Amino acid sequence: VSVLYCEPNKMACPRVAYRRKVHYATRSNRVKFVRTPGNKLVLQNRGKRGGGAFTPWVLGHKRIGGTKRLNHAQLKKGSLRHSKTVSRAYGGVLSHEQVRDRIVRAFLLEEQRIVRKVIEAEGKFQRDKKRRDLKKKRKIAEKKKTKAKITRKIGDKPGAKKGKAAPAKAGAPVGAKVAAAPKKGGKK
Repeated sequence: VSVLYCEPNKMACPRVAYRRKVHYATRSNRVKFVRTPGNKLVLQNRGKRGGGAFTPWVLGHKRIGGTKRLNHAQLKKGSLRHSKTVSRAYGGVLSHEQVRDRIVRAFLLEEQRIVRKVIEAEGKFQRDKKRRDLKKKRKIAEKKKTKAKITRKIGDKPGAKKGKAAPAKAGAPVGAKVAAAPKKGGKK
């Protein structure tokens, strides 16, 4: 099978034949026209162009900038390391956008963790405060109870007059009656 190639400003289009077994214009059978020193037009087979480094499929399968488009055979060569990677974290694996997203996500997660800790600590403090207050109330109630029991027992002593005691004046000190009593044998 031959291919027609028409040059501008020429009358005839010379026929040029494929040089390999495949005679179809497939993706793997790309050719270019070359004129030899003997002024003959021939086809030269072009190799398939490699895809280059891409991000993983699960992360969008985007082309990584800064890397060469090498095919699998060229990628195997260790000497081409500088053309397979980029000098940053996750250089030949993730794009710069994905690396930035990972860094931002890490910071946000750390912030969330700190906030959660603070909230938990505040809740624990509130619970402990409630417990302390409740314990204090119980202690005070117990003291009042025991005080009431003791005063009741003292009031029930044998030989003590039963009945109501004379009410003390409000606001007067305890020894006020003694101090206010008139002295016997005072000056005339």
